[in-house]
Amino acid sequence: MKKEEKIAASAPFTFRTPAGIQDFGAEPAKQNAMNTLWSQNLDGFIQQGMQSNQWNTTNTPPTTNYYNPVADNPASSLANVQWGAFPGRLAYNFPTASQNDLNKMADTGVMPGQISDDPCNQSSGTLAPYFPYGPRGWQDEYCEWAITRNAAGKITRIDFTCENPEYWNSLWLVDPNKVLELYQSILDKPQITLADLSLPGAVNPQTGGPIYNPLNKWNSGTDSNTTSGGAIHLTSTPNTIQTEIGLATAATVLRNNPGGGTSWQSSEYNELLCDAQYGQKHRNSDPNIGGTVNSFVNSGNVVTLADPPGLYIQMPDFSNYVTPDSTNAASFWTIKRGSETLKTQGGVSMPGNFILHAVFEVPAGLPYVVGDIKIAGKPISWGSQVAATFKMQIVASAYQGTVPSGYPAVGSTSPANTLAQPEQLFYKDYFNAMYGTLVPNPSNHPIPLLSNSTFIPAKINVGTTSAQMVLTCATCTAVSGQPNTYPSVTFEDPNITAQVTSVMENISYAVPGNSSPSNSTALFLTVSVGQNTAIGIHNLYLTNVGQSLGPPMKALLNVAPIEVIANVKWQKTGVNIQTGTQVTITYKSGLWTANPNVNGGDLYNAAGNPAFIPAKSGYTMPGADEGAMIGRVGSSVFLVGMGVTVPTSLSGELELCINDDLNGIYGVGFADNQGAIIMEVSVG
Repeated sequence: MKKEEKIAASAPFTFRTPAGIQDFGAEPAKQNAMNTLWSQNLDGFIQQGMQSNQWNTTNTPPTTNYYNPVADNPASSLANVQWGAFPGRLAYNFPTASQNDLNKMADTGVMPGQISDDPCNQSSGTLAPYFPYGPRGWQDEYCEWAITRNAAGKITRIDFTCENPEYWNSLWLVDPNKVLELYQSILDKPQITLADLSLPGAVNPQTGGPIYNPLNKWNSGTDSNTTSGGAIHLTSTPNTIQTEIGLATAATVLRNNPGGGTSWQSSEYNELLCDAQYGQKHRNSDPNIGGTVNSFVNSGNVVTLADPPGLYIQMPDFSNYVTPDSTNAASFWTIKRGSETLKTQGGVSMPGNFILHAVFEVPAGLPYVVGDIKIAGKPISWGSQVAATFKMQIVASAYQGTVPSGYPAVGSTSPANTLAQPEQLFYKDYFNAMYGTLVPNPSNHPIPLLSNSTFIPAKINVGTTSAQMVLTCATCTAVSGQPNTYPSVTFEDPNITAQVTSVMENISYAVPGNSSPSNSTALFLTVSVGQNTAIGIHNLYLTNVGQSLGPPMKALLNVAPIEVIANVKWQKTGVNIQTGTQVTITYKSGLWTANPNVNGGDLYNAAGNPAFIPAKSGYTMPGADEGAMIGRVGSSVFLVGMGVTVPTSLSGELELCINDDLNGIYGVGFADNQGAIIMEVSVG
């Protein structure tokens, strides 16, 4: 752990995106939306980690020596923690395997045998197929790769990534087309389509548009070719930024060492991990990260992941590489995303490298390929040989505090003291599509795609009525078909209500962050969000029948104003209108355009184009002003503009849309639209 110079605090604080990357650099409004969403997500992940598991474990107090810069950002110092990118658990589980065999395992996931399903208690565990499961599950050091080979079987390209899935899911929420553009450019595969990246059978309830499939065919497995394969972001279930934050927060709770005191030697870091129940034993990453952070806290430090939080690839050591023409192999290493160096928001140089995606590839003009290069005298036959030459890192930020008290090992609560633990909140269609999709893997142990979901809070519009959602939970006493056993679901804001309508038991999936699947209970909910609900992140309480209110699960629901995006067709609001009920729609803020080539390129409000251009046939509402806000309930379409009272004869869900060429009859349709409008809907 290398200490760096002290950095000054800044306020108010907003987290930067990984490596400070700005994917919407040419679109300031979208980049601002992405920056805001990303900082909000990290804030929520930290809140979740700092509260610890107080539902069904003992000796897990809320953290005292981890801090959230959004809430408090004092002056601090930087330090980095590094570990090997090659999967460390392979050599431990297969100690007699040759290095070539280990390299093959690291690339293919094909293992010579089963392993203990409980590494911390092997005497009581049983054998299971090698986990984590998934198309790249075994690459569990927060670094994954995909390999391209030529017709002769030689490696021509290796893509390495450490990008977290939460970022890419967030990017999709801002603009799916940007995700498509990046996939095409990063993998150098223009043949990728938006449909390739979308989850079949589900739509975004706010926009009616597609939902991201994190294990789409271009980000699945370790083989890459012209029809499938690639490595855009991490896919192994424990390889997430939320997991890393959870590990770091848990590691700040000091544990009593059986040998005395609360300090643990590096040789004991695996035992500390088991006592604290964070991460997976024998990885290069988790024991090292947790033990180093724990050691730092033992010196009285208060820590956090330095901004921008992330997992970063380091530059390889090319000293043992030999190319056929003696060209420096370092020249074949291309940083696709991220950077070699990075500074804090205050201008202080940060330690290490900040690479998110790198490609190792020999230029087409040379008469050899990657497979002709040697490392330590051996030709590169496996991508893992290259992975073994570089490290991964996180960067911590810390300031001097006090040494906290030590605790015994984490234990299990008694039945009487075990509370229902909320896990994740989803929209019903998303849950059904993700849980209903089984993902194959080399271990022949398929698990649901739901295991590759994230803890990004579900977004719901203020005023939404009767949203169909699903909450997964642990240690929940609900029994399917027995409503008298259904728990209560509440929020800290009484304007949000939820009613459990049905229960599904024994939902088996790996809750993101976990290395292997476990059983959960799925609660099917009807959720409504009142007009007076506070905009922003909300916490959820889950209470078993006969028990008192326990701690909330932080940051599970994101209440947002009704935002109508200019380049998306009919967007659902979540507001269901009943016949005879008075509903008023009012413009609140925002600007947009249905055609950047008119009005001098300036955006305008919900009234539409200031010059009044009557919409043609095929537009959202022919005859009304181009660019105006248009509403729809069922098959009835009406002008909203700056405000309107909906006819009381209508019933159904309210949808909103800009007035433009729906099918691209006269040009590019919605593709060139810009901006977004915020509307307010008052019912009754």
